[in-house]
Amino acid sequence: MRLDSSVPKKNPAECGGYGGGGLSFSCVCESAARFLHVHAGKALVLAEDTSFSALLPAVRSPRALAVLWEGDALPLFALPEAGCLLAAGGAELLKAARFFSAVRGVPCMLFPTDASLDGALCARGDVTVDANRIRAPLAAGETVCDMALLRPSCGEGYARLMLARLALFEAKAVGLIARRPWGGAAYEEAYALTEMRDALSAEEIVRRNGRLRLLEDAGLPRGEGAALAGSGYARWRALTALYLAFFSRGVPRRYCVPDYAARAKAAGVPYAALCIPSREEYAARALRLERVRGELLAELRAIFVRRAGYERALHALGAGALQPPASAILKTLPEHAEGGLSALIRDFGLMEM
Repeated sequence: MRLDSSVPKKNPAECGGYGGGGLSFSCVCESAARFLHVHAGKALVLAEDTSFSALLPAVRSPRALAVLWEGDALPLFALPEAGCLLAAGGAELLKAARFFSAVRGVPCMLFPTDASLDGALCARGDVTVDANRIRAPLAAGETVCDMALLRPSCGEGYARLMLARLALFEAKAVGLIARRPWGGAAYEEAYALTEMRDALSAEEIVRRNGRLRLLEDAGLPRGEGAALAGSGYARWRALTALYLAFFSRGVPRRYCVPDYAARAKAAGVPYAALCIPSREEYAARALRLERVRGELLAELRAIFVRRAGYERALHALGAGALQPPASAILKTLPEHAEGGLSALIRDFGLMEM
C-alpha cells in the first residue's frame, strides 16, 4: 500500500522553513548583527559552553542578556523581558529557545551546532521544563547555518542520511509484511535525498538533513535508528546486521512465543503498549514474508554494498575510527520502537533475550 503525502515536493538541494521560519547559510556575526539591528529591546543570548564564543560579538552588545544553557527551560522565564532571542547549540537548546519564543511571542534566530538540524525545524518538540518533559508547539525561528559551527558534526550528519535511507527500507519492509501504508510523495523525495554513494559537501549534508527533518515532521517515518543510542554509524551497522540476518536466514518459529511481559519489564515500557499479533495475523505475516523476502534482501544488500563508500565519506568528514557496535544495544529495541521491523522479528520468535 502506498501512503500519499501532502508535503510539497522540492529539489533535494532546497530546504525551506515553515510558518515564517527558514534556513539560510551565513556567518554568526553578520546574521546576529542584522537580527539585532532589526529587533528592538533587550536581546536574550542563549548558548552552550561549546558555542558561547561564537556569539561573543552579540554578547558584547549593551542590549544583550547572556545565558549559559544548563538543560532546563524554566530559568529562561525568570529573566527580564526580552524583545528577541539568539540561540546557538544542539537540539535541546534550540527546542527550549523556540519554546520560550513561542510562549513569550518574541522572534528568535537559531544557530545549530549539529548538522542533522535536530530541534531547529520541527513544529512541535519535547522540552524540559522544571525537570519535566512536555511536548509543546515551537516558534518558527530563522535558522542560520554557519558552516564553521556545523562542519565538526558533518560526519554525524552524513550518518543521519544513511539512517534515513535505512528507515525508508524499514518502512517498505514493514508495509509489505504487515500490510501497513508506506510510500507516497514524501517517501520518493526522501529516497532521492538519501540516495548517495560517496562523499557530499558539508553544505549539501546540512541542506539534505534540513529537508528530511521537515519531511519527518510531516509524517515521514524516522525509523528504528531514532530509538537507539550511540553514533549514527554504529546504529546503521547494528540495524543493517540485524536486517540482513533476518532476511537471509530468519525463519519464523511457529511454536515459539516471546515472553512479552518479561521483555516489556526489561525494557521499562508498559506491557499494554506492546502490539501483539493474533495467530491469524502471525500466519499471514509469515506467508507474506516468504513472498517478499527475495525482493527485500536484494534491496538491503544494495544498501549494504555501499558501506565502503560511506566509510570513505565519513573518514573524509573527520568521523574517526568506525567501530561496529555490540549487538546488546538491539536487545530491547522492539519494545522501544514498537511497530518497527525489529518488532516483527521479535514476534517471529527471533529476538529472545
